Amino acid sequence: MTFPSGLDVVRGLAPGCTGFFRFGRNTSIGLTYAPVTRSGFYRTPQASAATALRIKAGGNANDTANGSGARSITLVGLNSSGDVISETIATAGASASEATTQTFMRLTQAFVASSGTYASQSAGSQAGAITIENAAGTADWALIADGTLGKGQAEIAVHTTPRTKSAVIMNLTVSSDSDKKANIVLFKRENILQTAAPYSPMLMVLELPQSSGLIDLQFNPPLHFPPLTDFGFLASVSSSTVDVAIGMDIMEFIPR
Repeated sequence: MTFPSGLDVVRGLAPGCTGFFRFGRNTSIGLTYAPVTRSGFYRTPQASAATALRIKAGGNANDTANGSGARSITLVGLNSSGDVISETIATAGASASEATTQTFMRLTQAFVASSGTYASQSAGSQAGAITIENAAGTADWALIADGTLGKGQAEIAVHTTPRTKSAVIMNLTVSSDSDKKANIVLFKRENILQTAAPYSPMLMVLELPQSSGLIDLQFNPPLHFPPLTDFGFLASVSSSTVDVAIGMDIMEFIPR
């Protein structure tokens, strides 16, 4: 069997296959291992603890349903059955938004769905940082960073395969401060719907100790992750803090 090319996948010539690029960054990796995500979190509750999500209070007043900033946000993830779900919620300025009607066990993407600004290099699609939290307001789940120009989407170098798809990482780009040594680990945890011990373990797939600067890796055969598997990157540093960014070329496909 010939593995389809990335071009065939994006052209829709490989039924059942989906290709995408997943990018994550954490600008303040510290002494303790943390996910390479802009928020510093990748929430992994068990299925029984799936939760509705909302936009956290404290955002910019212009990020509102009729404002000049982000007017709505789309959330994509998995429900308690491991099926892909998505929902778009209206922003509410400095107030918390309404909660999603669906409950999320994983949140793999969050992005600006509509904006009051025709964006350019000097005017982004959001007015300020946008934090996604659980509906109870007790735990942050993701961050769409602002900075000098709104990012427009959360930066999450972690993914979870749905129950109907396997995934592979074909290419990997790692970037970290050149004057510091980051310890970077790719992990996986299978069978995320397990409800009682013994649980499948979290296993290291790849370790990049004492990393600095830019690293490009290609995998042949690609790194494989079966359905219902968390996989992604954690990083730490021996002193101070380090800025780490990860890019992954991922393909999902229906397993045989």
